[in-house]
Amino acid sequence: MSRSLAIAAGAGFSFGGYIIGQAVRFMFSLAVARLLGADALGTYALAMAVIQIAEVAALAGLDSALLRFSGMHRNDPVRRRRLIGFVLKTGFFLSLAVMLLLELLAGSLAGMLNGGRMLQLAIACYAAAVPFNAATMLYGHAMQAAGRIEPKIIATQVLSPLLLLSFTLLLNASSGREAALLFPFALSAASAFFWIRPRLSDLTGMEPGDWRRAPFERSVLSYAMPFLLVSLLSMTAHWLDIVMLGMLTDPGTVGLYHPAARTAGLIRAVLPAFAGMAAPMFAELHAAGSTGELERMYQLVTRWMVTVVVPPVLLFLLFPAPVLSVFGAHFTKAAPVLGLLTAGAFLQALFGISATLLAMAGHSRLSLLNALSALTLQVALNLLLIPRMGIEGAASAGLIVFGVLALARLVEVRLLLGLHPFSRPLLKPFVAGSAAGMLLIISRGWLLTLPFPALLAVAAGAAVAVYMGVLLILGLEEEDREIILRAGFLIGRGR
Repeated sequence: MSRSLAIAAGAGFSFGGYIIGQAVRFMFSLAVARLLGADALGTYALAMAVIQIAEVAALAGLDSALLRFSGMHRNDPVRRRRLIGFVLKTGFFLSLAVMLLLELLAGSLAGMLNGGRMLQLAIACYAAAVPFNAATMLYGHAMQAAGRIEPKIIATQVLSPLLLLSFTLLLNASSGREAALLFPFALSAASAFFWIRPRLSDLTGMEPGDWRRAPFERSVLSYAMPFLLVSLLSMTAHWLDIVMLGMLTDPGTVGLYHPAARTAGLIRAVLPAFAGMAAPMFAELHAAGSTGELERMYQLVTRWMVTVVVPPVLLFLLFPAPVLSVFGAHFTKAAPVLGLLTAGAFLQALFGISATLLAMAGHSRLSLLNALSALTLQVALNLLLIPRMGIEGAASAGLIVFGVLALARLVEVRLLLGLHPFSRPLLKPFVAGSAAGMLLIISRGWLLTLPFPALLAVAAGAAVAVYMGVLLILGLEEEDREIILRAGFLIGRGR
């Protein structure tokens, strides 16, 4: 199987999983907003910000190190098992330490975020999920490095959010509002871990005692430590708008902002889906010195990500209020926020894979500098804009930071590796998107007279039809035809 086909197959599965995960999380946010109210949704968002930043500290960059070193030792199974064992052992002890620290600091963190008793309880309850989530991610990355990304996607993007939604609805009906807010997160995390745990041995040959006997790996830690800071800064930046809205306003305002962020997150799901499959190949090609093939894969992944995100970007930019009305009429006030966050998500799709390329090429310190600079800029912009513009200020700060960071990484990849993501085929999704956008703009007045479900169905259907039609008229690339033929063969064989 060619590299492009392998990326398409893995990314297709990943993207499907991420879309399912984002859709279920979208429904979870909808359920919390409808059943528990905006304050509860804001409390959940603030607690999740704290927990996900803490989970990055528990992973300590070991997930990135596992992908790189396992890719480099793909043909040495003994060495690979030692690497996996060391990573699992280190991650276990780190996650326990982080969980205990969160339990001790829950009250202080809740006070800093203006959340009160309910936020303190949420942080304390969610902290129990940290060891399970960290282990699930490391198990999943170990299997991804062995060429199987499916278990990680199923556990983290399908099973965990589905169980979170199910436990929330069940506990709300049986035990009340507080139980529905506090307990489902840890229950879903534990369930996902126990599902993925037995699958590691089948794919990697790991035995139960291998992780305990694994020797110390200085090279893995040396590579991972900068990425601990990179990941910590990146995750902090991801949640910084929520955190600073909590510090400068209140959970109700956070609850108003969160649905727009969750909706734009449907677009952001494209980047991790493709990056997860491209990362080991980037590392392998860079180690082999295959510069030409590396640039081709860089351009290919960029084009595919842009091609996937253009239709939802058009829908969210042109119809933000109808999209947010599904959460309730109150949430349509965040329509400008959805537009700003969607523009930022599109910049991530266009330039975000550059960060993965830099990381897999060994530029961990530069990645750290990028993340630190971006976080500093975002803090300054949030302090400047949130008091003046509220939730729109937080979204504007994020958009500016995404633009500056995208430009910086683009220049760095060009100067350090001599590569760029632009190619002539990349123009095709922009041309097709322009045609679809013109159709939506011309018919926007009529579409807004339709009921909400009909509006989205007609607008999305018409946009996708025009978009796909123009792409076909412009012509498919060789990799695209290969994927379509392969998919048709698999469907035919399945029948």
